Amino acid sequence: MNLAVDIGGTYLRYDIYGIKKIEIKNIDIEEFLRKLIKKYNIKKIAISFAGQVNNGEILSSPNAKKFNPKNLGIPYILENDLNCAALAESNYFKSKFLVALYSGTGLGSGIIENGKIVRGYKNLAGEIGHIPYKKAPFKCGCGKDNCIELFASGNGIKKWANFLSCEDNLKTTCKEIKKNYEKALLTAAATVLTLFNSEMLVLGGGVIKNNPYLVDLVKKEIKNYAPSFSISKIVLSEIEDASLIGAKLLLKEKK
Repeated sequence: MNLAVDIGGTYLRYDIYGIKKIEIKNIDIEEFLRKLIKKYNIKKIAISFAGQVNNGEILSSPNAKKFNPKNLGIPYILENDLNCAALAESNYFKSKFLVALYSGTGLGSGIIENGKIVRGYKNLAGEIGHIPYKKAPFKCGCGKDNCIELFASGNGIKKWANFLSCEDNLKTTCKEIKKNYEKALLTAAATVLTLFNSEMLVLGGGVIKNNPYLVDLVKKEIKNYAPSFSISKIVLSEIEDASLIGAKLLLKEKK
């Protein structure tokens, strides 16, 4: 029996026997997974992780709790959560040239080129959330104070809301936070469209799914941010738990 797990900045989700389950993230990840492995006699695990990973190792973890998958004691696949999400979106939309841009706890993207994940030298391609944007009065989880993620993510909204004493969601927050978020999201969308020349741009993540007007905003305003030749079809993700589904797809690929 195999196990697929998605460890995000807020939640841990897992799929066993085709049934999806969810756990709140303030748990000991290794202990929790070892219990699942023992209980269900798991032989292999695929882990989608909200951080920078390479060759089975977590390199950096700005938004999620770091752990060592080697301690689980079974063969494992470790992959970035947005790479997993992009793989799932590509499979769902039947597109071989696709970018998934997700704004949830953090901001990230995954790129599919001719049906394959674009990885880069150390599997760090697509880290859109940490490109330099503009200074903020606080730091990102990566240690910098100018990441675009500080303006276009759930964590960014919370930090700005705390700084300006506002509500921490786009429906009721200060106009300044909402305006800054929208501009940063448009900048991120224009950047990935221009760089990766995708057939589709899929927008997802908790912030976007809870504020679907953002998809229409990007469609309407993207022409003011990206050159016309780079603009492609822009859609809202239609699948739940895309990163978890992507982890399951990786298990199938590695059989």
